[in-house]
Amino acid sequence: MQPKPEHSILFDSLVAREERRGLFVVAFLRIVMLAFILLLFSKPDLPTGELYSLLEVLGWFIPGVFIQIFVAWYGRNWRWMLYILAIVDAALIVYVSVVPDPLNPLTQHPAWVYGFVAQDRGVVFSMIMMALVIMTFSPRLILWFGSWLVIAWGVGIGWLIERPGVLIPKHFGDEWNPDQDELIATYMRPEFLDVSSLIEQVILVVVFTLACAVMVSRLRLLIKQFAAAERAHGNLARYFPAALADQLADRDEPVRIGERRDCVILFADIIGFSGYAENRDPQDVMRLLNSFHGIMTTQIAAYGGIVEKYIGDAMMASFGAFEDIPAPTANALAAAQAMLDRISEWQEKDGQNRPLRIGVGLHFGPAVVGDVGEGEAVTPAVIGATVNLASRLERATRDLDAEIVLSCSFAGQLAREIPATHALMMASFAGQDDIRVKGFSTPIPVRYQARPHSAASALG
Repeated sequence: MQPKPEHSILFDSLVAREERRGLFVVAFLRIVMLAFILLLFSKPDLPTGELYSLLEVLGWFIPGVFIQIFVAWYGRNWRWMLYILAIVDAALIVYVSVVPDPLNPLTQHPAWVYGFVAQDRGVVFSMIMMALVIMTFSPRLILWFGSWLVIAWGVGIGWLIERPGVLIPKHFGDEWNPDQDELIATYMRPEFLDVSSLIEQVILVVVFTLACAVMVSRLRLLIKQFAAAERAHGNLARYFPAALADQLADRDEPVRIGERRDCVILFADIIGFSGYAENRDPQDVMRLLNSFHGIMTTQIAAYGGIVEKYIGDAMMASFGAFEDIPAPTANALAAAQAMLDRISEWQEKDGQNRPLRIGVGLHFGPAVVGDVGEGEAVTPAVIGATVNLASRLERATRDLDAEIVLSCSFAGQLAREIPATHALMMASFAGQDDIRVKGFSTPIPVRYQARPHSAASALG
């Protein structure tokens, strides 16, 4: 026998918890309904004596409240008690609806009492009790209770028909063909029992039961599908940034067709990391990497960026590649500066780590965005010359002794996005140069932020 999938076990536990909570709610509502019935039947002018009210209290509501609280408290091993309670509920609802109260003064005319009680609100109370059973969130219990209601009403109607003095249409014979006045007079006779009306009420109970069971079953299915979707989204978020995971979860098509979009590509790397990691404990190396990537990822996400991939101690991120964001270059530059600040703060708090030299490259331009791979090995990707140039700019931080190197196309887009504050954001980028980049035939004009002298020592 195959074990249940983990998500199915999780769903079952969540449903079981809600079923237990539902039992507490039902117990409370039974108390409320008890107060309502006592108020309704305690008026001296109503044709109902004290015996039925006492029966409802002692034989129906109070034990039911305690049973439901007991099952909710002690779990599924005692759920069989709910099914016994459902049978008792169904039997008592019909009993107090069709059997005349011996203390009722109208029992001097039994046929009138039978007709009166049979036309009382027993079916309405049946549906009210069914509404309470819905709170248990169990389609099986709903069908069980509804089935016993139908059985109890069938027995009750049969008992009424056989009582002496009760008139039903078949007593008049097949030849009876009354006119309208005679028919009305017959229906108004106190001992007349409209069996067809009672049967229609029972059919109504059947329909209501099936509708409730189907509704709860559908609700459970929808919750299960929602839980599975949330779990799938959570799994996506473990391997993709939250923003990208949201897009992947919302997509209907399995593969994104490539499109060309203007975006910002950011590369960041720890300079000298290979020499640092060569002779150190692998666990220490991984702890440092995880801390570094955690800081970088947090800052990138805070400014609307998406981490595309980790490449050892390096990382690649995009701004505006998968979704439109306001001022992508301004957000990317702010994220880069925040990354440097957070790394510096981290180094000051953690005295065990050597000072890190971080290099960041930024470029704005067109890139191809789409899914790369086939079958099950498909991943969203950003590719093109813009990506290659951003990577080369990050490598150029070593030669220029710079923290951040950005292209002139990035600087030009920044000026268009935020003309009022562009000069302020670019104030620290005093360095300018034309660098030769592998794969590009002409030199690339760049601006860079020089590295502070205090951070000139490298890892390793």
